[in-house]
Amino acid sequence: MSNKFDEIETRIEKILNREKDKIKEKVKDSEYYKVRQLAFDTGTLRSLLKLFNKGVLTDISWIINSGKESVVLAGEGPQGEVAVKVYRIYTANFKRYIHYINGDYRFRAPKDKRKIVLTWAKKEYRNLRRMELFGVRVPKPIDVVGNILVMEFIGKNGIPAPLLKDVELESPKRYLMDILENIRKMYMEASLVHGDLSEYNIMIWKDLPWIIDVSQAVVVSHPNSFSLLISDIRRITSFFKKRYRINLPDPYKIANELVSGK
Repeated sequence: MSNKFDEIETRIEKILNREKDKIKEKVKDSEYYKVRQLAFDTGTLRSLLKLFNKGVLTDISWIINSGKESVVLAGEGPQGEVAVKVYRIYTANFKRYIHYINGDYRFRAPKDKRKIVLTWAKKEYRNLRRMELFGVRVPKPIDVVGNILVMEFIGKNGIPAPLLKDVELESPKRYLMDILENIRKMYMEASLVHGDLSEYNIMIWKDLPWIIDVSQAVVVSHPNSFSLLISDIRRITSFFKKRYRINLPDPYKIANELVSGK
């Protein structure tokens, strides 16, 4: 067990050192290794080890995205490429997490801060599983252990698909209608609302939009679900109106039509 743990730790160190080389002129060693400890503490490394021991992971290669709340690594599993999302424990936005956990009958908000992040990881896994089950186009969830979620990789050769904001669409209205249809499926069939949908968490892959980052998604019985639905629609329609000059009815009207099944 100790040898395997050391091996995982060594892999992480190599990945982080490669990342450090890319930004070595911007980050001091002391600051960089502080970040390393915050993102990959002993508990996180043990969760990675469990995923390797379960056969879910066979390799991890590099960091494809790093933010305040999570780090996403490119990895390999028995069935091919996977994305490994590591939720940061010590820099998590606990108040934001609690806001979306409370009111969701599937979860109870723990008092312990580390357990809140573990609940957040489970929440994204269950949301992805539920959305995929009802035909919403999301990455397929594979497993969750501790603060680590493993899911289908949207992209190829460790290079993630571009975000909606970074792509110039040839048929923007088709993509908009597709996204709205996925919002409808999410609400009417999966009984979920994304809650933070925008051009920043929709990927374009194989000529289709893929919805990502669903940890904050709430059940429709959540007291704020309808207002979150309207906000999702408003952000998406505003993006398409601003960039592609596509005019649509008021987001409130669209939301009502989606809910009523019209």
